[in-house]
Amino acid sequence: MQKAFNVGERLFFDVLIICLISFVYFKMVPMNNITLFIGSIICLIYFGINFYMGYKNNLKASEALIVGIMGCGVGIFLSFFAIYVQVVLNCPNTAVWILMPYFISTTPIIDFFYKDITILYAFQIMLINILLVISGSLIKNILNRLINKS
Repeated sequence: MQKAFNVGERLFFDVLIICLISFVYFKMVPMNNITLFIGSIICLIYFGINFYMGYKNNLKASEALIVGIMGCGVGIFLSFFAIYVQVVLNCPNTAVWILMPYFISTTPIIDFFYKDITILYAFQIMLINILLVISGSLIKNILNRLINKS
């Protein structure tokens, strides 16, 4: 269990660093095709780090779930405030603004697929991140079994 907490802590800080870098990048640079291309690379790194942490470390499914949830800690933390603003204060735009540092690294996906962003987008990203950690771990375990059988 200690291994899961160590990996989860590492994933939390990796995601935090990617979120902060992408937040500064997308707020400072004007939006054009080159910005979106570089943003796509950041987005791949953002999703790839979740898969890689699951793949690199030999985790059980329950440990991978814990690591995935810990990796989404930034989004979970910001979600508490966003839900309060959405439900109690009835300000959906402010709720999305609160969550923006968490999901701004996925700006190319937002520009391509979504017209209107709601608070649910952050929860979709959290679910994708958790599933990426679990799938990375499961693929690693399957490959280890196949290699050990041979």
